[in-house]
Amino acid sequence: MKVGFASLETMAGGPPGADITYKLPEAQSAVGFAIPLNRNLTRPYLGKELPNARADYEEDNIAINIKAWRMSKQVRDFLREKGYKAEALIPNNKYREDIPGWQASLPPELSLRYLAVRSGVGSFGWSGNIGIKDYGTSIILGGVVTDAKLEPTDPLPPEESFCNKCKLCTKVCAFEMFSDKEETNVILGGYTFAYAKRKNKSRCLLVCGGSTGLEKDGKWSTWSPGRYDYPEDDNEVNRLMSLALTHQKKRPLIKDHSKGYNPASYGQSGIVQLTCGNCQSICWGNPEETKKNFKILTNSGCVIQKENGELIVLPPGKAKEEFENLDPHHKRIYYKDYKRSIKKKAKLSHLMP
Repeated sequence: MKVGFASLETMAGGPPGADITYKLPEAQSAVGFAIPLNRNLTRPYLGKELPNARADYEEDNIAINIKAWRMSKQVRDFLREKGYKAEALIPNNKYREDIPGWQASLPPELSLRYLAVRSGVGSFGWSGNIGIKDYGTSIILGGVVTDAKLEPTDPLPPEESFCNKCKLCTKVCAFEMFSDKEETNVILGGYTFAYAKRKNKSRCLLVCGGSTGLEKDGKWSTWSPGRYDYPEDDNEVNRLMSLALTHQKKRPLIKDHSKGYNPASYGQSGIVQLTCGNCQSICWGNPEETKKNFKILTNSGCVIQKENGELIVLPPGKAKEEFENLDPHHKRIYYKDYKRSIKKKAKLSHLMP
């Protein structure tokens, strides 16, 4: 576990997500920390080992998020006992709903990533995930804001970065959510931090959210059985969003020993089951180990879901054949040619008054 501290001054100049006073108007400081995930579960998950790999990885991820939330509350309560005001930060799925279009942009109450890099808990990888040298990005972040004036800690020096910009993280996102060339720069308290520019966050919502999982060339998939074609532009992404999310609700839950989690308290509905997170899982902060993870994933095959919810994993060609032979009613909830409907709509548009 790693811990760091930030202040109003060290978080100054950043985007709205760097504002430590949003959650607590009187805030003077913030505490950030990182807890490691169990990396022993990562490679079975990336390799789609049945029957337990997905469920084991999901249960660990949920448990560490809960641990981060409990620790945040413990720090909050300790500060309150000392007479200070303090608020704990939910580590995931909690957004600023006062911002128009928040469902697409997903603005956090306070970016735990910004807090982590500015306070020296970790550093940015090209993916935008936070990582630690010799461990990588398999971590969960947590945080607390308080009106106590805590001594801020410095960001990590460049030589302590875990990322060598191999950019394999860009190749494990089925819908290529972030760029392999362009950067986004964030200034926090006079320091500039950089990571990959996002093309469209909805690409991540579609894949990491489980609506689809097939890689652009059909050579591998995530744990999601969804089969939507790669969207070439934002128009296709937007068209696909409403279609895919509607169909996803009709699918059976993945049948294994983990049942996901219910983020209802965060303003969402339904059960969420982990099927991706590849950009976080792939990087172990060591080039050779990260390459091994990449090879495991890209040779892991493709997932098909039976009507009872059970998943099977097959080589790409066999998976495509199996998918084509699914019962049409079952197949419809995993795939619909949204691109064809766009073209049809375009052809008919000249007939509209």
